[in-house]
Amino acid sequence: METKKLAVIETLAEGLKIGLKNLPSLILATLLWVLTIWIPYLNVGTTIAMQTIPGRLAKGEIISPLFIFESKYRRDIAGFLLLFAFVSFTTYMAGLFMLIPAIVVSYALSLAFYIFVDEDVNAIEALRLSNKATYGNKWNLFFIGMMYLLLVVAVTAVLVALTYKVTWLCVLICIALTLVFVAAGLGIDAVIYNELYLKEKASNEPAAE
Repeated sequence: METKKLAVIETLAEGLKIGLKNLPSLILATLLWVLTIWIPYLNVGTTIAMQTIPGRLAKGEIISPLFIFESKYRRDIAGFLLLFAFVSFTTYMAGLFMLIPAIVVSYALSLAFYIFVDEDVNAIEALRLSNKATYGNKWNLFFIGMMYLLLVVAVTAVLVALTYKVTWLCVLICIALTLVFVAAGLGIDAVIYNELYLKEKASNEPAAE
């Protein structure tokens, strides 16, 4: 079966649209997550919850910022940390063969956390499904990431240049932009997750009789 290619421009455009559409909820969820950094046990749970956002957005769900405090996400801590260890170690080992293999591996495993929390599978299965879903699209994922990064740098540079004489305003703009770009990034991840995993999964499921 032919590998589905991810459209770079369309993915960015749709992702930005989804992120901006859900901007208030995503910003509040991100701020609440930041506040939990000082509480390690709670923060692991909220971090796991944040990984569910792309899947929720991909399915058209309405995001409630307070959902990150639900206790069910803290039940997945052991599996989440195991997955984190697998991803980190695999990427590190690939890095021993220089930068490019590490980048390739990072894209291959980029959907693992979303699949882990969305499908309720174990860490190994999440890695396998992510590698399968991203096969043939690593260059597309690279270009999407680079174009998003260039957009962030360009917009930030222009606004900072316009306000650099007003220090407090420059700081506020940088903080606001960071939150907006986080929301936009979650929207882009939602589109990638939907196109490479959810739609492919749906197409492989047997039709109901």
